[in-house]
Amino acid sequence: MLKFFRKNEKISRWILIVGMTFLMVSWLVFDRSSSFLTEVLTGRSTWATTVDGEVITEGDIARLQQETRIIGMIGDPLVRTLGLEKDPVHWYLLTLEAERAGLVGGAANGQARLAEVAAANKVPERNLISALCRESGQTPTEVFETLAKLNAVDRYVNLVTSGPARISSTRLEQSAAALLAAVSGEMVVLDGVKSKVEVGAPSEAALQAQLLAFGAIKRGEGTNGFGYRLDDRIKLEWISIPSTAVTALVEQSPALSNIELRKYWIEHQAEFAPLPISSTPPEAPSFDGSRTAVRAKVLASINAEKSKEISKFISDRMQLSMRGIPQVNGYYTLTAESNANQVPLATLADEIAAKFAIVAPTVQTNGDGWLAPKDVSQIPGLGIATTTKFGAQPVNAGQLVGALREFGGKSTLIVQVGVTSPILQDAAGDLFAFRVTAAEPSSAPTTVDAVRDALVADLNSLARFEKLQGMTSEIQREAIDQGLGAVAATYGVSVEAFRDLRQGELQFLQFGLKFPGQLPVLGSAPDVVKAVVERAMSLPTGRQISDLPVTERTLVLPAPEKLAIAVVRIDSIIQMHRGDVPTLVANPRFRSVVATDAASGSPQDLFTLDALTARHGFALVNPKKVADPSAVAPVDAANPVNPPVSPAGNPAKAGQ
Repeated sequence: MLKFFRKNEKISRWILIVGMTFLMVSWLVFDRSSSFLTEVLTGRSTWATTVDGEVITEGDIARLQQETRIIGMIGDPLVRTLGLEKDPVHWYLLTLEAERAGLVGGAANGQARLAEVAAANKVPERNLISALCRESGQTPTEVFETLAKLNAVDRYVNLVTSGPARISSTRLEQSAAALLAAVSGEMVVLDGVKSKVEVGAPSEAALQAQLLAFGAIKRGEGTNGFGYRLDDRIKLEWISIPSTAVTALVEQSPALSNIELRKYWIEHQAEFAPLPISSTPPEAPSFDGSRTAVRAKVLASINAEKSKEISKFISDRMQLSMRGIPQVNGYYTLTAESNANQVPLATLADEIAAKFAIVAPTVQTNGDGWLAPKDVSQIPGLGIATTTKFGAQPVNAGQLVGALREFGGKSTLIVQVGVTSPILQDAAGDLFAFRVTAAEPSSAPTTVDAVRDALVADLNSLARFEKLQGMTSEIQREAIDQGLGAVAATYGVSVEAFRDLRQGELQFLQFGLKFPGQLPVLGSAPDVVKAVVERAMSLPTGRQISDLPVTERTLVLPAPEKLAIAVVRIDSIIQMHRGDVPTLVANPRFRSVVATDAASGSPQDLFTLDALTARHGFALVNPKKVADPSAVAPVDAANPVNPPVSPAGNPAKAGQ
């Protein structure tokens, strides 16, 4: 062979040239990282199809797996929200919609995204592209194209979920008609509280389970309003000194004698000059003509002074009993001994009576039970009494109790258990002082007995509602055959009329606000309102609704959040005024309302894998043969060579 090449040097040179050329072409065409080789290795057989003729090959799936590795490493908020990095099919279907919307740019667009991500993470671009290529098996150009798709998906989701301007005029007009149609009729509300439905008593196990599920939730804030968390609560005692007792004391004052009153009048005649009531000059002022007014003014002045004197005595007496007790940030450091040394309010009442010669003040408590701080304002007298001890702005007893240190405290109001409050006074001049004797901050009840009545009532309501749900057909037949009155009588409730029930009001819709009408008994129940209006609008036109068969205009609607069933009969509908349509349709705020109703701004709803699969009719050619395509190699966040990358630029709003 060697002799042949030596003798035929010209032929050997051509063989070498052709061979090297073939090797170079093979290397370029069959580069292991190229998509061509990938398709050859994985096959071009059809893997899945869509209803509009799109074909996904096995080679496409391999490429999509590479792309999902890229987007998983970038850390885009929308990707995380939708879980796009977990399933190549999910990623494919969403990029397909973005491509059809014309939003996918070229490699340069993706390169700009990579530069933003690199800058945000303070890493060199070459290091970032190298890591992405290494982990995904893509070339730099393919990485840039994948990032361009990611940019397109972000823009596409934002356009769909926050683009009311793209809604057609026809859609806007239809929405306006549905929102402003006014429906009238009658209804019966069967709820779990008032309806006569026999149910068995809940078991102890059921009560315990209910407490476990909702014990830590505040009342009214859990499912169906369930919640049993105990509010802040206190035990309270207070002393009250009526202004009448002070008045009775000062009535005996020498300052109210005729001599003293005349002296006061002489010194303050200008204050009691009669007002002219005609052109006739007024008579000269006299003490006899002003005596009643003078006495009232002097009495009020003495009353005020005496009230201050009593208030000071109470304050001094309380401070004396606290002398020597250390303080931190204004709060006393109380001990069992210091509490025992404090003056009881009953003793203080006796001391006040003895010192000022008045009827002993009344001392009251809230009893053996607990009192919510908000209920302090309902205590007669004390509830409306205020003090300016903590500043120019008056503070009432309820505010002081709410500021207890045991409930978190406030820097501007120093109040604690076991320490008597400042003196408060109401509009009538009555004086008050209170002391919180015990306090328990909000907490979950630890036993069923602590909230047994509430638990039993709620479980009974739930049981009645569930029983009513199972009787829907029976209830509807009775309503159709015998009328709403018969249904109301059967369940011990009343028939309620409703008029002009709408899904929205024009004065609010024009400002972008949608407030559905309120229903009798139920109050706010948007789903029920919508169902009633939609049924009314679907009824045949050309004749009065009240002339239609009752079967067509009677419906039974559940309101699970209210644990109630609404039995509704529609009697009339008034369509929106056609003159309101053009103005409303042109209003961008109204467009936002319609867009919110259509999409709710939720990518989870619009762009889930299930939603996209249904929308495109995606189907696997051979489901049994196909392995799980979502088995994408996870990115190792702990690998310092390949850290997760933070998003940069303008992440999709809907994904945040």
